[in-house]
Amino acid sequence: MSKKSLVLLHGFAGGTDYFNRVEARLRLSFDVLVLALPGHEGESVGPDTIEGFATWVMNDLERRGIEQPILIGHSFGGYIVASIVEMYAEKISGFGLVYSTAKADTEEAKQKRNQNINRVSEIGVREFVDGIVPGLFAEDADPMIVSEAKELGYMMTVEGAIRALAAMRDRKDLTDALSQAKVRGVIVHGTKDPLISEASAFAPQNDQIMFRSTSSSHMGMLETPDAFCDIIEERFSQETSF
Repeated sequence: MSKKSLVLLHGFAGGTDYFNRVEARLRLSFDVLVLALPGHEGESVGPDTIEGFATWVMNDLERRGIEQPILIGHSFGGYIVASIVEMYAEKISGFGLVYSTAKADTEEAKQKRNQNINRVSEIGVREFVDGIVPGLFAEDADPMIVSEAKELGYMMTVEGAIRALAAMRDRKDLTDALSQAKVRGVIVHGTKDPLISEASAFAPQNDQIMFRSTSSSHMGMLETPDAFCDIIEERFSQETSF
């Protein structure tokens, strides 16, 4: 029996190595593809809306001949996955939002996005990344992992950062879309995450969605990789219903 396709989408200022501590284990149960999103990891600049990123992902998977995948998105990648659930639900077999939310930005958060757009334009990617990446991790995180995450962020382009920030700022609330989804899902929250509250992460109400937490900050796939894999395997490696 062939393995299910599992597609992993990294977060803002991230890259494919965001999943390097979970990929090998997940490959035991799934056919894993880790995508580098436009404007990141040296990829060409792409869309400036979440819907545009969602369409880019689905077109890329179609080009690769990947059908009915399970899509897991971290943070910014989770916003894209939520949009895919709304727009292309019939083309996927499952979804996950990890350290992310289906809710839209608050007005305060939108102002912060605008400040970050101005900041990355003024100081460039490297200094911008140095300022934001450490805050994604718990205080006791391995400094080497934090350093490696910074290196991934340095490969983002200024224009890629601006477009992604604008897309995140302008995204719509997809709580209802996830609450009404007919495909299996999982939402993973970090109990130490300073960016996404539990209430925001677990906002959708749907019996098809499994809700789980890891004892991590915003980067659980790097901070608590075994717990992360346990959750993904629990939800998708067997036919379970909730």
